[in-house]
Amino acid sequence: MSQIIEIYVAMHKDGKRPIENEIYQYVQGGSAINKKIDNVIHDDSGDNISELNPFYCELTVQYWAWKNSKADIKGMCHYRRFFST
Repeated sequence: MSQIIEIYVAMHKDGKRPIENEIYQYVQGGSAINKKIDNVIHDDSGDNISELNPFYCELTVQYWAWKNSKADIKGMCHYRRFFST
């Protein structure tokens, strides 16, 4: 039985995406109140608290993943601090 694993990379501005892998999912935090970044997931879809990003930072991405992801295993990291692959 295979499990779906996703690691959400919280980001707030466009920049390098050093890891292109199906496990890593780039998510823009605060996308409800900021200019949207192309080719990433936005945390203002589904059940979200995107507009609270100035108060909760990357936790708006974590909330989005908790409420909207169907992955069996979920992880999170910051766009400047990646886990080793």
